[in-house]
Amino acid sequence: MAMQRILVIPDEAKQPAAFAAFVAKHPCLRFVSLVGVDFLGNDTDERIPIEYFLKHADEIFDGGVQTDGSSVNLPGIADINDAKVDFVIDTERKWFVDYNEALRDESGTPLGTIRIPVFFRHHDRFVCSRSVLRDTLEMIRRELKVVITRDLLFLKKHDIAPAELSDIYFTLGTELEFWVSSPSPHVTTHELRVSQALKESYWKRTRGEIRTCLEKSLLLLQHYGLDPEMGHKEVGGVRGHITEEGRLHNVMEQLEIDWRFSDPLQAADNDILARFVIKDTFMRHGLSATFVAKPIEGIAGNGKHMHIGIGVILADGRRINLFAPFERSQYLSDLGYGAIMGLLRNWEAVNPFISHSNSALKRLQPGFEAPVSVVASLGRSPESPSRNRTVLACLVRGTHPLSTRFEVRAPNPHTNTYLAAAAMYIAMLDGMRYAAGNDPVALHREFSKKRNEKTAYLDEEREYLSEEDIFEHFSPEERERRFGKSPATVWEVLAPFHETPRLYTNTPFSPEIVRSFYLSSLAKWVIDIRDKEIPETIRELAGMRRYPDRENSLDAKRWEEFEVIRNELAKDDERRESLATRLGNFFTHGDYPKASDMLTIFRKRLAQARDAYRRYTANLI
Repeated sequence: MAMQRILVIPDEAKQPAAFAAFVAKHPCLRFVSLVGVDFLGNDTDERIPIEYFLKHADEIFDGGVQTDGSSVNLPGIADINDAKVDFVIDTERKWFVDYNEALRDESGTPLGTIRIPVFFRHHDRFVCSRSVLRDTLEMIRRELKVVITRDLLFLKKHDIAPAELSDIYFTLGTELEFWVSSPSPHVTTHELRVSQALKESYWKRTRGEIRTCLEKSLLLLQHYGLDPEMGHKEVGGVRGHITEEGRLHNVMEQLEIDWRFSDPLQAADNDILARFVIKDTFMRHGLSATFVAKPIEGIAGNGKHMHIGIGVILADGRRINLFAPFERSQYLSDLGYGAIMGLLRNWEAVNPFISHSNSALKRLQPGFEAPVSVVASLGRSPESPSRNRTVLACLVRGTHPLSTRFEVRAPNPHTNTYLAAAAMYIAMLDGMRYAAGNDPVALHREFSKKRNEKTAYLDEEREYLSEEDIFEHFSPEERERRFGKSPATVWEVLAPFHETPRLYTNTPFSPEIVRSFYLSSLAKWVIDIRDKEIPETIRELAGMRRYPDRENSLDAKRWEEFEVIRNELAKDDERRESLATRLGNFFTHGDYPKASDMLTIFRKRLAQARDAYRRYTANLI
């Protein structure tokens, strides 16, 4: 008989002697993995045999495990000439157990690996995503106590004295979208696009293995203590076909799973756990789950909406949401307005931690229910919360004041939740410092400002609030005029990080950490374009064939038009280099501004080539 599985290690077992005693009672726990997270969001995952771990437990608990700097992505910090990084165990967060269903002990129980969260330490500095978020929350906790103590309006409205303030609490919840497919699905982009346009999949009933895996994932996340709230189909996908054996094939569907919020550091740890639980569950049924932001061109991408909140704990244990309005006739408190104003005003300094990949930017395009402009929605009235899915951030309000929070819609499943949350909290703090003590009515007027209207805090040239569908209501030119130009390439996102932005002065985002993140993201972008996108594009263009035996004169003319664009894109001759060659050379020489400009031209011309080839083949019969 299989023994009952242990999914979370109890807090009392997180010291060497107690840990050894606990493991002795659960022989299926055979390995330990020390889980740290680098600046790109990659989590470490090794296998330390439990016997070795117990033998060296005192040393390991004292931070005695080291790794070569090449094993984690910390450029500019843990370089080859100074590479050792210490793993320092975090005993305050949950230790999850990851079971290998394919490897079982004599009782039939799968062997488990205890995933212990750690912080990276390089010499005397902590240098990892988890430590940045931890230290940021501590900094904001200190700073906000000062802000609230001086906010006489907030204190008066809640009838509390500064001495009653005990602590600051933070909440973070994520909503995870992902695509599921069977191996080698024969589903065309056209089928997916039509299904998306008709809303054929959104919240529809799941079937077969998709239903089984979705329900298994929800149950397993529940056992891990994440308290899942729902799982459902998302906007994308097509119905699978049933084989003679009664199984689904040609499956390609988009799903979403949500779970209860937690404190930000635990929420970010939970996010990593949820991804591998979901992936493993679907994989055991022959299905592939992908969390790539934009897995299929022209089809809805995967988002990871982040719900972010802050509150205060009083000496008597009561909690007050810092964003909740003082009056029913208002949307937000003074600090709530400050938080959303700070987030949007500083978005250029926050966005690199959100959307620093090609896939992320491809997702943030008009027509796919993903934000393209830095603008927020509060709702049509204080009694009617925001339902606008086209904005960057929206106000979420439930029946209880403690539920008031902001939903930020730009992140995707590969966004580093730790750094993204830390950056958003710092941006919010900047606005809260400005807004503290100001009349919410006046703050609402400022937040509702029109373009070229001067205010004390927000940029004069921009607008920040809209309740309209910004895709349908505004032309692309009008959107840019009102809400600012959206970055077209990763370089345009990362450029503000060439130097540490003012926002991060005297914060845990030290110049060394910002620089390391910048170098990591920049290197990834260069490799993605130079070594992946350009070669794949050339292969795609080379595979576009002519069919002269099926042509008429119109087809021949259309082929010639396509061939001109294809040669311009990918074929060098004696008189000129192709766009692909010139683009590659810019990357090789490190001229990233020119590479960014050329990439925009390259992709625009590629879209024209694809359209020309589509028109050519569409008429062949």
